[in-house]
Amino acid sequence: MAPPGEPAKAARLEGVQALRFLAALLVVIGHCQHEAVEALGAQAGAARFIAFDWGIGVDIFFVISGFIMWHLMQDSFGKPGEAQRFLRRRVLRIVPIYWLGTTAIALVTLAAFSPGESIPFALASYLFIPWPHPDGRGLFPVLTLGWTLNYEMMFYCVFALALTLPRRLGLTLLLSVFAALFVAARLAPPQAFMLKFWGDPIIFEFLFGIGLAALHRHRATLPGWVALIVAGAGFLLATWSYQTGAYHELARAITGGIPALLIVGAVVCGPRLSVSSRPARLAVLGGDASYALYLAHPFALKAVAAASAKLGLWTLAPVAPILAMLAAAVIVSVLIYRFVERPILSALQRHFARPAVRLGS
Repeated sequence: MAPPGEPAKAARLEGVQALRFLAALLVVIGHCQHEAVEALGAQAGAARFIAFDWGIGVDIFFVISGFIMWHLMQDSFGKPGEAQRFLRRRVLRIVPIYWLGTTAIALVTLAAFSPGESIPFALASYLFIPWPHPDGRGLFPVLTLGWTLNYEMMFYCVFALALTLPRRLGLTLLLSVFAALFVAARLAPPQAFMLKFWGDPIIFEFLFGIGLAALHRHRATLPGWVALIVAGAGFLLATWSYQTGAYHELARAITGGIPALLIVGAVVCGPRLSVSSRPARLAVLGGDASYALYLAHPFALKAVAAASAKLGLWTLAPVAPILAMLAAAVIVSVLIYRFVERPILSALQRHFARPAVRLGS
């Protein structure tokens, strides 16, 4: 998951922003459910039921990311300096609050491991490189949710390289690199964990988004009722994949990527979202804060879950802590977006936008 692109360069897609909020919220709901099951134990009951994998929010983010990058940059291929400007914008947008969250977790958790384990692991986490976690849980960074950003940064680097070429050649390069990563990962030994990670079929979800952006460029539109059916089909397909066990047998690009493509496609090609109503404006604000919501919600959830346990709310009213966790996660994310993320981004953009001072001037 990563922040949106540069809406100032193109018509703002309010529907996509609202969908980003929904995608982040799905991930939060999944983690709220996990907290509820942990707190209630054998008494969790209906709280254990999962209709579909809540992680489909990540698949939606990846499709949106591919869509937004191509939608904004499709006329910038081959232009001098565009690749550098693209990467600079992406780094300024993603790094600050991710590094803040990573540092907060690192200060608390990495002291339990030896320097030989913690230092390489921490450096890899800051640099968006997949690295084995010292506790053996897999290729998760210090801030666990950052595993998605390891894919995002790989995509941005390949996309930036493609931007140095004319559009047709750039697209050919994108497709070729992703295909090569996928094939190489299948042939590589288990020790090549970075290649195995970056060659996972989930990377094709970025290409799904690029294809959707190309379709959108040709003014492909859907009536409202058709868009609702397409989005509903996406969620039904995700539900079928999870309930039948196909989710555990097939590649995530199929069980998560195709439903996500249908959902994003319905929003992109359907009627434009009107922000005249208060709920729509709040949904768009949630989309603006979705990156903060995705990264910061575990902190809010843990705090509310712990407070609920001390107050006995899990026993008295089990639904109350879940609603409180959701509310706290959203409120905290908006505060972080307004008072941390946006000010930092504005300051960095002003600094890096300053013209170079010539000697003797």
